[in-house]
Parts: sequence; structure tokens; C-alpha cells
Amino acid sequence: MNNLEKLKHAFSEALSIPIDQVNEELKYQGIAEWDSVSHMFLVEAIETTFNLTIAIEDVLEMSSFANVKQVLTKLRITFD
Repeated sequence: MNNLEKLKHAFSEALSIPIDQVNEELKYQGIAEWDSVSHMFLVEAIETTFNLTIAIEDVLEMSSFANVKQVLTKLRITFD
């Protein structure tokens, strides 16, 4: 499983949505399942998946799937 697949799986599990709903247009509060509580589950799932800790300022930037990828890229996770 590559990093993009791992990230999509983390989103799917944390938000309890089908993996095919996870795409570049997915945004925080853009769907009912991605609220403030599930956002914290998502952060935990991403940290566990990639074995890292995300700083609070980065957590605040994670307002869309695309932004999450940008934050992880800053943390040296690649999406080829």
C-alpha cells in the first residue's frame, strides 16, 4: 500500500465513510461525517498510520484532504 492509499484508508476509517468518497475535494465540514470530533479521530489515525506527531498549528491547517497532504509533505511523507 502506497502513502496515498494509506492516507485515504485513514480518512475512510476515521470518518466512517467509503474510501471512494475520499478525494481532493473533500473538506472539513464539507460532509456531516467530518466535524470537530471526527477531526481529532482523523489526526490520531494519520499519526498512527505514518508513525508521527502532528503539531497543533499543522492540525489547524488540515481543513481538506489536499491540505492534509501538504502538511504531511512538510513532514517528509511523499505522495508519488
